[in-house]
Amino acid sequence: MVLRLKSVAVTAAVLTALVSVGACSSSGSSSSSAPTSAAASSGSGTTATAAAAAASGSPVTIGVVCSCSGPFGTTVSQAYTVVQDWAKSVNAAGGLNGHPVTLMEKDNGSVPGSALTDAQAVIAAKPAAIIDLDILDEVWQKAASSANIPVIGGNFSVEAYFTDPNWYPSGQTNDSITYSVAAVAKQAGATNLADFYCAESAQCQASVPLIKAAGQSVGVPVVYSASISATAPNYTAQCVAAQQAGVKAIFIGDSINVIDRVASDCNQQGYDPIFVTEGTGFQNLALSVPGLKNHLWSSYPILPYFSSAPSVTAMNAVLNKYSPGLTSNNNIWSEFAVQGWTAGLLLSQAVKNSGVTASEPITPSVVTAGLDKVSNDTLGGISPALTFTAGKPHPVDCWFVGRVQNGVASQVGGLTCQKSS
Repeated sequence: MVLRLKSVAVTAAVLTALVSVGACSSSGSSSSSAPTSAAASSGSGTTATAAAAAASGSPVTIGVVCSCSGPFGTTVSQAYTVVQDWAKSVNAAGGLNGHPVTLMEKDNGSVPGSALTDAQAVIAAKPAAIIDLDILDEVWQKAASSANIPVIGGNFSVEAYFTDPNWYPSGQTNDSITYSVAAVAKQAGATNLADFYCAESAQCQASVPLIKAAGQSVGVPVVYSASISATAPNYTAQCVAAQQAGVKAIFIGDSINVIDRVASDCNQQGYDPIFVTEGTGFQNLALSVPGLKNHLWSSYPILPYFSSAPSVTAMNAVLNKYSPGLTSNNNIWSEFAVQGWTAGLLLSQAVKNSGVTASEPITPSVVTAGLDKVSNDTLGGISPALTFTAGKPHPVDCWFVGRVQNGVASQVGGLTCQKSS
């Protein structure tokens, strides 16, 4: 489960199963859903209005563009479930400033050919905002920005989130990902680093010099680099070469399945370095993998879901109410799903900031004005401090750190930020 890091800054691990757009081109047909009530049950097509009855204002439509089916659907669809549960909880509490939330979801099935058409259908409906859960979001970036509909991630792994004023991240953006990878390796005690990057995408190879530059800047030089193919029978050769090069930590920019296999193969060679990954793709499956279960470190764009922080506990209470068993299902629960929750929280804060009343409509301009008032806001402690300025990009260059030791995942310290050069 790695949402591809489409920005050249890292092409590798955001969702650890969503590696590259190139890998998406063979997906099945796309699908889309008609607008459904956010207060509906988790099954599609069912509308329930009782929970939203307390809201006196007109309904507000929020678009959701996602890759909820196809090869990456298992992971991404959980993020959409989380967004639905956020909306249910909002409606149960009286809506957004008195306005009941309705979600309009379009699922492109992870098919590039459907991504723009589906997104344009959402844009044409003129929602107040779009929550981005799409691995193909760069395809429709310009269309959303031209329509002045604010986009909230969600999936905030693309360049738009630190270059386009219309796109608002709820966690760390990719301009600092390579730096955070190197910084986490150093924090873990490594004195040098290897970069294992995916062979399927030119973007993965393009990230190599960026990792090298980041490693040099923090004092953890990259001393070995190698491409790894998801279809390779094993990764013994790369493990042996890294061991012979004296590598202390390996950054693996690929899917969770590949990461697991690399760590297991290295372990079979009696080689157990520190493994560094991007936390967006983390799942509890790693807790039992040889190599990873004792030596995994990751940077997280928001608080890891295994944090004991009150903000995570509060989220879990809502999810356990509306989707019991979701957070305990190790096969589907991931950090990426939690990013859907922070997108909802950011939208809630924007509407609150706007001051709109129940008698006034919530429009894209209202949401944008509220987003541009976000200042040093951690969304209750679950995200890095967010500050947005109207008309300017919104880089977020801070992250959290987590590690796995003795088969147990834990948060390490508080927030870390990239120092200005």
